[in-house]
Amino acid sequence: MTISRPRAAGRQTRTARALLCMAALFSTSALAGCVTGEYLTPDKRPYAKLAMPYNATQLGRSTSLDVLNVAHDPAHQFDRDKAAQVLLTQGDTVISYSGRTADTRKTWLNLIAFDEFRMTARRKYFFCVDEQAEREPDNPKRLLIPPRKGVLFDAAFIIDPEVLTTPYATAEAQRIEIVQWLAGQFRRDLTTLVGDPLNPAQGDQSILLSGMMVSQIFQVVLAELDHSPGLAKNLSEETGIRFPHISLNEGHIRLLTQNDLGVVRVRVNLPMRASKK
Repeated sequence: MTISRPRAAGRQTRTARALLCMAALFSTSALAGCVTGEYLTPDKRPYAKLAMPYNATQLGRSTSLDVLNVAHDPAHQFDRDKAAQVLLTQGDTVISYSGRTADTRKTWLNLIAFDEFRMTARRKYFFCVDEQAEREPDNPKRLLIPPRKGVLFDAAFIIDPEVLTTPYATAEAQRIEIVQWLAGQFRRDLTTLVGDPLNPAQGDQSILLSGMMVSQIFQVVLAELDHSPGLAKNLSEETGIRFPHISLNEGHIRLLTQNDLGVVRVRVNLPMRASKK
């Protein structure tokens, strides 16, 4: 793999600042582990360690080497009796960190896609299915009573210029197109990593299961938006829009964009709310 450092430092700084602004709006401090560490021990922040590759990656700045170095970070090491099938998988332009806890309760996937020329991150995804979620993912100080099966999915991405420059009849139409574009990018990024999902050349069941569940979410969301395009006006609201889930009642999806940057949050059978500091 060819590694190169980014050249446009000014643009990268603006990209990083814009993403920080959107992250603040999403209040994802629970996943980032920034605020909750003051009053929660690491084992009570159930997703922070799993999402470390996602949170450590800066769009437009992090190179593939930076992302690979997460594997050597002591904070991302797992005890063998607590996690199984922890896997680092590398393709030409995609890197993933995936795994499953030893009790099989949690399955997760971090997927980072890079620009094929600069090899800096353009898209990043974090997915986790928790068979018995005990705490809110975005505010782990709050317990879930009773515990329940839940799914969370986060994505941050640089939107292709073609998507942004295409004329749209309404702002809602553009938002729908961005969601559809992201769904396609996720499928392509996953295929770039593993090959044909039906006959993968590399990867494991954690990657394939996660990819299948994310694709199902996008399919249902796009079907809802196709049936009721007006819903797209609420995509940027605090709780986004609701959509039905095949086995877990309902979910919510939220989309925020700023210039050529986008952030998506999905919560299924889990609260869709900002964390409390």
